[in-house]
This record gives sequence, structure tokens and C-alpha cells, in this order.
Amino acid sequence: MADPGTMALVGMGTNVAGSLLGIGKSSAQAQQQRLSIQGQMMKTMADAFGLEVQAQQYTYEANKNKYQAAVADLNKEIAEGNAAYSREVGEVEAEQSGMKTRADLGEMVASQAASGLNVNVGSAVRVRESMIDIGKYQQDLIRTSAAKKAYGYDIEAMQYGAQADIYRYTATQNEAQAGESLKGAAMTRGGLGLQQQAMGLVSKAEGINIMGSLVGAAGSVADKWSSATSSGLGKSMMDMFG
Repeated sequence: MADPGTMALVGMGTNVAGSLLGIGKSSAQAQQQRLSIQGQMMKTMADAFGLEVQAQQYTYEANKNKYQAAVADLNKEIAEGNAAYSREVGEVEAEQSGMKTRADLGEMVASQAASGLNVNVGSAVRVRESMIDIGKYQQDLIRTSAAKKAYGYDIEAMQYGAQADIYRYTATQNEAQAGESLKGAAMTRGGLGLQQQAMGLVSKAEGINIMGSLVGAAGSVADKWSSATSSGLGKSMMDMFG
């Protein structure tokens, strides 16, 4: 049968070894937790960066939309100017046509009078009436053609105006999306603080566990020593090592 002193020393060694194994297990768990948190922190930073890039893209699109709106506004003004110009030109051409008709009528009256016709009756009057009708028709045709051309420009102006409004609305939406993306990036980065705190807590918990294991080991050794001493083995062991 083994010596009681030897058995006490073996028991103390077993308790110390068990405590050291517990410390190693605690450190491994803490390291695993740290790696997990580090992975989460890297993902958080990547997500925040992705949102910031997204915000930049939305801002670029908003600026492009604003430029397109400005171009559409300019095209609208040009189309409106062309419409007004077409009406003015049509009116001038109609007036010129009327003046030509009146000049032709004057020449006709002179020609009829020179030929000995009575300019106030019969065919002479009907000829001049026909000239007046044709002149009015030509004026109406000129004005109608000008109005039709101006109407086409009016349609263009309306389309350009609608495009400008759509571009401005889209720009507003993209700016809002950019703002939301930046808010999301800021909130995401804010999570890093909590993850850093979690990392600190893991380190602190690891320290507490290690200290607890060491205290437990010391207590076990003290218990074994006390037991050996109370059973009368302490003196023999002291003699052995003294």
C-alpha cells in the first residue's frame, strides 16, 4: 500500500494539474470568442464601407439627375422660344401676304379702268372679290401653318418640362437615399464600440477565470496539506523535506 504522504502529494499534484487544464480551456474559449468578435468587427466595418460607397453612388446619380434637369429646362426654354418665333413669323408673313393682295387689287382696278370696264359692276367686281378671297385664304393658310409649327414646339416644351420634373424628383429621391445610406453607415460604425466593449469583457472574464482557477488550485493544495498534517503525516513530510 502506498505511503499516505506520497498519496497526499499525488492528490495535490492532481488538483494543480486539473486547475491548469481548466486555465488552458478557459484561455482557448476566450481566444475563440475574441476571434469571433474580431470577425464581427471586420464585417461591421465592411458593411459600413459598403453603405458609404452606396451613398456616394446615390449622390453621383443625384448630381447627374440635376444636370439632366437643367438641360431639359434649357431645351424647354428653346422650344418655347421657337414656338413664339414661329407664331410671330407666321403673323408677319400673313401681313405681307395681305399687303400683296391689296397691291394686286389696286393694280387690277387700274387695269380694269384702263380697259374701259366699269370697275363697280359685273365681272370686274367678281374678279376683285375672288382676289380678296384668295388673299384671305393665303393669310389663313400661313397663320395655320405657323400655328401648327408652333404647336409642335409647344409639345416639345411640355415634354422637356416633364422630363425636367422627373429628373428633379429622381435627384431628390437619390439624395434622400444617400442620406439614409450615410445614416446607416454611421449607425453600423456605432456598433464597433459595443463590439470593442465585448472584446474587453472577454479579456476581463478570461482573467477572472484564470485567477479563479489559481485560487482553486492553491486552496486544494492547502486542503491536502491540512489533511495530511491533521492525520499525522505533516510532521513526517516536514521531516522528509526538512
